Amino acid sequence: MRRGLTIAMIGIVLLFCAAIVIVYVSIGSVITSSVEKYGSAMTQTSVTLPEADFSPTTGEATLLNLKVESPAPFIAQPALLAPHIEIQIDPHTIDQGTIVIKRLMVEAPEITYEITKSSDNLRKIRDHIEAAVSAEQRGQFPLDRKGSPKRFIINDLYIQNGVVIVQAENLTGNRETALLEDLHLKALGQAENGLEAAALVERIYTPLLQATTLAALSTDLNLSDQMRNILRGASDETGELIDRLRNLLEK
Repeated sequence: MRRGLTIAMIGIVLLFCAAIVIVYVSIGSVITSSVEKYGSAMTQTSVTLPEADFSPTTGEATLLNLKVESPAPFIAQPALLAPHIEIQIDPHTIDQGTIVIKRLMVEAPEITYEITKSSDNLRKIRDHIEAAVSAEQRGQFPLDRKGSPKRFIINDLYIQNGVVIVQAENLTGNRETALLEDLHLKALGQAENGLEAAALVERIYTPLLQATTLAALSTDLNLSDQMRNILRGASDETGELIDRLRNLLEK
């Protein structure tokens, strides 16, 4: 079954948790500005979060209308809209080196997947995330980091009622929509006693990008240069995805 989720969204959620640690009991406007700053640095595109709320006593947090724009030169905007995200953090770990997120729920995310003859917006975001991971390993992400970096574990991550909007020149009406199957990921970063934010994003990124690609195949995507570009972009991904793309190209 197809499963999908925006890659950038996970990174922004983790950076939100890091912002919680930084400001702890600060007002919501400080949290939102931190998310926008570090989220934009990771994805190399505009990230906005109009509203956020956090209770340090219970560890419960809510993000409303998180938006991640497509990077240049793509025009489909936004790449992600996540209207409602709920996070349950273990409050006993907030001041520890490894923060445990007991439950993360993303409700009704909307992913816009723009495919051109040479690239697509989601793989462009992947390139930026991989660059952030490399910088993180060198101690250079974020640039203003101080002291030991925070690490994260996610016990359970749920995505419900999501959709992918595929936009490409050769699609009927230029846009098609595919439903996403609900997703549940478990014990992310647990074996490593936590992962830094960008590293955890990269760990999640590949299967989610594969799932979004497969969701796009349920539309009437023209199997031409654009599909061949997806196949080239998927060359470092699983054999299952590559085989399915090749089968479609051979029909």
